[in-house]
Amino acid sequence: MTFPFSIFAAPDYSMRDHRIFGESLQFYYQELFEENLSKYEKMIEQANSREDALKIVETAKARIKKTWKFPQEKSPLNAKVLRTLDYGDIVVEHITFESRKNFTVTALLYLPKKYKDKLPAVLFLHGHNNTGKSSKTYATICENLARRGIAAFAVDPIQQGERDQFNNKFKIGCATGHNRLNRQLLAIGESMSDWRTYDCIRAVDYLCSCPEIDTAKLGVTGVSGGGTMTALAFANDERLKYAAPSCYITTFNANVQNELAVDGEQTPAGFVAKGGEMADLIIARAPQPYCIIAQKGDFFDIRGTRKTYAMAKKIYTLLGKPENLILCENSGKHTYSPEGRKDAYKFFTSFFGLKNYPDEFALSVKTADLSVLDKNGVSGLENEKNIAALCKEKAQILCEQRRKNPLDKSQLKEKISSMLKVGDVPENPSYRSLRMTEIDNKLFQRVGINPEKYITATLFYFDTGIDFELRANKNVVLMLPHLSAREELVKYFDKSSARSLFALDPRGMGESEPSTVERLRRLYWDYGSDYHYASLGLMLDKPFIGRRVYDVLCAVNLLFAHGAEKVTLKGFGHGRYLAIYAALLSNKNVTVELDGGLPLTYEQSFNDLTAPIPQSFVPCNILKVTDIDEIYNILKK
Repeated sequence: MTFPFSIFAAPDYSMRDHRIFGESLQFYYQELFEENLSKYEKMIEQANSREDALKIVETAKARIKKTWKFPQEKSPLNAKVLRTLDYGDIVVEHITFESRKNFTVTALLYLPKKYKDKLPAVLFLHGHNNTGKSSKTYATICENLARRGIAAFAVDPIQQGERDQFNNKFKIGCATGHNRLNRQLLAIGESMSDWRTYDCIRAVDYLCSCPEIDTAKLGVTGVSGGGTMTALAFANDERLKYAAPSCYITTFNANVQNELAVDGEQTPAGFVAKGGEMADLIIARAPQPYCIIAQKGDFFDIRGTRKTYAMAKKIYTLLGKPENLILCENSGKHTYSPEGRKDAYKFFTSFFGLKNYPDEFALSVKTADLSVLDKNGVSGLENEKNIAALCKEKAQILCEQRRKNPLDKSQLKEKISSMLKVGDVPENPSYRSLRMTEIDNKLFQRVGINPEKYITATLFYFDTGIDFELRANKNVVLMLPHLSAREELVKYFDKSSARSLFALDPRGMGESEPSTVERLRRLYWDYGSDYHYASLGLMLDKPFIGRRVYDVLCAVNLLFAHGAEKVTLKGFGHGRYLAIYAALLSNKNVTVELDGGLPLTYEQSFNDLTAPIPQSFVPCNILKVTDIDEIYNILKK
């Protein structure tokens, strides 16, 4: 099925100045994250004893265990050392292993050539760099660890280095790729945060299988996205005893305040809803040695870094190990700076009992030699599967399970309502009468529905110029746009449609399209505002699509409260998803009509490597319950 609307195009709309509620979503989410951080800080402030600290540690551990989901059984690693390159004092082994069946990780193990006892090891996790482990900076860090007597294990992250997930069909960068893969995984109830953390766990499995490695002395470090994964891996794998994340640790609240869109692996589903903050990733392992490496000019706000450090430091102090938590601040911007790298060398050699060197050794490893496979990378391996294929396999299993246990309409309604977290919808929602507006020489009345604090959903209807009071005819059509009611739907209005035809901009669309985060008019861009606020909703367990459906249901109830006896929801583009979900959940006389037919199903989306359904329209774990065509078929019956 072809999808008639592109989520990547940047149409040149002429009415961008009509985003009059453009900061509403920012205010809405910022307050929720501020409230969460305030509660977290209060919890830390009230801790006054070792027993209090231990309770907080256990609470953090429990939150982490409930948030990240991994396979119940580990598949064989099927590890291979393909070759070893000699660089004088060190050697570099070229390795592949499978973190999941037919899902290969390419890696390099840097080893000092001479050593007496078993070697301590550091798992090195890369930042958002398309070259992955072949980056000159990252190779320099690994070589310097090896020259200090520490084995360094560098693994290519998903969609970086040699692990292209798009079969070389698209020039998709690592960060964009992570977000596209994430929205496919969400449909089957998983996430990039789960998958990338599990890759790290399997990398630790490999290190533990090496006879030359001292498994009691395992550390982890990385920068940016690798700093994220350092924190996540350390929080989820207790075999790692030492951590030094660079350019990541701040507060979730600081990221929201800074309107900072981050990768899919950096937005763990439901974590904030459980009361979690970034400090949990440290406190869950207290008092294990931990070095926060920060840059004062980083977009990961240094003020948040200091706040998280202070909260975690109190717990370490109450546990009698304040010296085990270190904060190293360096001047400069977002990078694993030479100063930050020296902080890491000092941290690991100190706790491993090794000699450190004040200066960094120049790189002798040739980055051109660091590819493990041929130019095709993992996609050229026999039986290798990318994430889309693995998602499709699980989707088919879930589909078979649904067919064996089909749901009737009432059961489906109950499950979808719970999944979307829609909640009770007021019978007569509050609204504001907004200033009328002229579009294409037609006068439109605007009603601002206020479903929640800060949120305005704009309802448009054609006005005859005689009576401005909100009233609806008995039979009403409520149109839901792809992007913007003002810009897409006005052509359907004429004098005969007065009070029988309405159009709605739900939150984050049309008049409330964010003017925050990514300011280009590409609403559904992989790093745009729509993605960003959908990610915040994911962390809060308040699905963005659920809040939009709530807006639609408020508009439906408002129309019924003002004279309607039947409402037809007509969806356009992505608005078709909202129309289908709202028609299912409404307790009114509501039918659905879809412009252009049924939208792409979630299972069909796995056939398109561009992942064409935006994250804001993908309920987490939807395919365990249903798919969009199944809901539509039940509605038509």
